[in-house]
Amino acid sequence: MRPFTRLSWCLVAFAAAGCAPDLRTDFPFDGALPDGVYFKTEALPSGLNRSVVTATSKNSYVYVDLDTAKDLPAHEALETNAWDLAFQRYKIPLNGGAGGPGPVEAAVLVNQNFDALTRAPATGFIQDASDPVLNGPEGGWYYYDLGKHKLYARQENFYVVHTTAGAYFKLRFLAYYDAAGTAGMVSFEWKAVDAP
Repeated sequence: MRPFTRLSWCLVAFAAAGCAPDLRTDFPFDGALPDGVYFKTEALPSGLNRSVVTATSKNSYVYVDLDTAKDLPAHEALETNAWDLAFQRYKIPLNGGAGGPGPVEAAVLVNQNFDALTRAPATGFIQDASDPVLNGPEGGWYYYDLGKHKLYARQENFYVVHTTAGAYFKLRFLAYYDAAGTAGMVSFEWKAVDAP
């Protein structure tokens, strides 16, 4: 009797794997997070909203709808396409362009007065390309400190986001860590502004 060759072992392993239960049934890889609230917002006396997104998962996104100030479960976000921003750790794609199938776009404003802005700019809106707008090298929301190996929110950049519902919100990031130092706890302030 001939001994098994390497190819024979591969064929046996392949056949055995074909008989195993389909992992997609038990682990659907749909990016869903366990039930919970991942987007908390507080209305400030100034009229701003201050929000924290629990974006600590390395595998799943938190989908945020700015128009309703809520996070959407993955299945609902993908079925309704009502999300505006998605958060996974420091990555924040828009629901537009390469980031998603929606119409969301953002304008990057550098070294301008966040508090004084009451109307969205008439130009400068772009959708995600190979780099997400909010993570891109020119308009990224954070910088990485090589000495401390930490992310810090850029204070000179803020954004105006044009949402799936056609509204405009100004938005500035505050931090990537919570008070305990937990990474992926993205905080930002935001407020509706008038259309251009």
